Amino acid sequence: MARIKSPNPNYNGNSASLQFVNGEAETDNKWLLEWFKNKGYTVEEAKETKKKNSGKMEAKKPEGKKGE
Repeated sequence: MARIKSPNPNYNGNSASLQFVNGEAETDNKWLLEWFKNKGYTVEEAKETKKKNSGKMEAKKPEGKKGE
């Protein structure tokens, strides 16, 4: 996720479909990131991609009784 910083650090509002709070918004949309760069906003790209937990758990093999 990249962070976009508005030229106005106090800006609270909606710009190009993103909600800014205290001059900052986040998105992964590469087109929007380029658009904001071209408009003079600061774009800080994430250095590391974090894997999200899908909430799925792997099934464990049942433990058998000894001697089986």
